[in-house]
Amino acid sequence: MALGLTITFSVTRIPNFAHAELVTVGGYVTAVLVNFMAFPPYLALLSAFIASAILALGMDELVFKPLYKRGSRPLFLLVASIGVGLIVRYTLFSLADATGNITIQTNVSVNPIMRFGRAYITMFHAIVIPVTIAIVIILHILFHYTLMGKALRAISDNEDLARVSGIRIYRLRRVAWLIAGGAAGLAGGLWSISLIIDPNFGWDTLLRIFASSILGGLTSFWGTIIGGYIVGFAENMGIATLNTWFGINTAYRPLISFTIIVAVFLIRPRGFAGIDVRSIMSRLVVSRPRS
Repeated sequence: MALGLTITFSVTRIPNFAHAELVTVGGYVTAVLVNFMAFPPYLALLSAFIASAILALGMDELVFKPLYKRGSRPLFLLVASIGVGLIVRYTLFSLADATGNITIQTNVSVNPIMRFGRAYITMFHAIVIPVTIAIVIILHILFHYTLMGKALRAISDNEDLARVSGIRIYRLRRVAWLIAGGAAGLAGGLWSISLIIDPNFGWDTLLRIFASSILGGLTSFWGTIIGGYIVGFAENMGIATLNTWFGINTAYRPLISFTIIVAVFLIRPRGFAGIDVRSIMSRLVVSRPRS
């Protein structure tokens, strides 16, 4: 879920709160197609990718791009994204209520493979982790080894210079929104296979999405994935520990994500993107005692 947010921010510099609704739409599209139209799961997930990609592009074309062309500041774009998210969310609420699907889950059997402590490792985990790694590899290759990806990075670094250099920024901006929206929709579809969702689902997970992306510096795909695992383990293990030792209700789980966001901004605002791995490794090699 956080990968799409990272793409959006790295290219357009918009902290898109409506990203949450892209995730929700993907979840609902997957569940509806599988449950009521007997779509195979892989076709439903592909449809979720396409639906959220088109919605993301529509958000930019109808709202964000016109505001950007008028010189709106990032704060105005942030507020606009909240408004766009509200429109999409309550539209989903209306449709879900009219069809009796306020809560829904994709009817796909998820068989356990093994037990790990009190939790089960299922086929869902065996699919999601390789899919996530594959997506990150594809995005890394796209952004670092193709002309289009290099142009997108140029826009991210200096849009004015990219425009002067002849890069068609608005055409590439559309590509970025399509990829970001599609990734969010795919993530929502996968989530709907594992758990019950409702129209608030994306909004409820938005804090975790931002925490994961912020840990990655809002620009690094690999950093975002690492951040996602850190947030996931910190929330689940942290709240379990606090509940056992101090009796703190598990409903306070989002407080851990918020704490991570504040800590990153105070200690290392650039997240993992600000860590120079080569420098660290060279220091370790230099400091290693010679035999």
